[in-house]
Amino acid sequence: MKSGPHRPIGGFFELEVPHTGSGSGPHPNATALSTGRSCTLVILDQLKPRLVHVPFHSCAASLAPFEKAGVPFRFYGLNEDLSPADLPELGPDEYLLWINYYGLCDRITDDLKVRFGERLIVDDTHAFFNKGHDGIWSFTSARKYFGIPDGAYLYGPQKVTAHHSRFAGVSLEHSVLRAVGRQAEAFRAYQAYEAAMPCDVFSMSVVSEGLLRGIDLDRVAEIRRRNYIFFHDQLGSMNNLPLHSLRENVPFCYPYLPDRSVDRKELADKGFFVPTLWPDAAQRGIEGFEWDKRLSRDILPLPIDHRYATDDLQRLADHLRNIR
Repeated sequence: MKSGPHRPIGGFFELEVPHTGSGSGPHPNATALSTGRSCTLVILDQLKPRLVHVPFHSCAASLAPFEKAGVPFRFYGLNEDLSPADLPELGPDEYLLWINYYGLCDRITDDLKVRFGERLIVDDTHAFFNKGHDGIWSFTSARKYFGIPDGAYLYGPQKVTAHHSRFAGVSLEHSVLRAVGRQAEAFRAYQAYEAAMPCDVFSMSVVSEGLLRGIDLDRVAEIRRRNYIFFHDQLGSMNNLPLHSLRENVPFCYPYLPDRSVDRKELADKGFFVPTLWPDAAQRGIEGFEWDKRLSRDILPLPIDHRYATDDLQRLADHLRNIR
């Protein structure tokens, strides 16, 4: 903790977070904010768009900044290879938001950069290790890759100087409860914390900033790539989602699309906690977008993060192969 004229003296100890490690953090050339929503709000404030085209396969939280900023948006769908379907011709002051799904769609991102240039906005929240795109607004999220209370990184044509207060609504209760094995309580605390995250612009908290300095990023990247390859070797022949080449990506998950829906409660009962990504997309009550709705319902984003060795994941792969 830095010194200052109002720093308290004495009392109980605060949380110990690293002050050395990865220098200024994993993304030293980005602006460190609290959430992807913070990043989106800053982008909308900078661009002041008349309309933004956004993927239907997205979560309600990613749309909240548009509603808060009063910026209209229009949905577009995806093809079965996750590329955008029926791309619009952009009018004056219109932009296209693209999500780099599962951290595996860099090739599609490159194609869209050629087509739309500076009128493309890239949501790299599934691609934490991407470090921006020349001349284009983008952002990534640390919270999707690490057990920290907040954290996202904003890239733009020029670095934005953050004059926002630090995020102070930090809670580590869900993380601590899980660490001591109180899984049910941890999940309830996690849901409550997520619901309380504001759609406002804050700089990253001192807690997350310090915790990120202590992470071995090279090790994390290596394990994620290894675990992705493991699942692909085990389940690739049964996966109905066409997957792009891994290239240099460090994926968010292994997206597995089986022939039919899998009961996630049955998985959880066996100790396999596989979330539904963006269930609200399938419940919007908007006609069409049938493929996008199926993705929301049926994709199993299998965990590949640095907590697991392939021995840990073998049980999940065996179970999924044997579902009939």
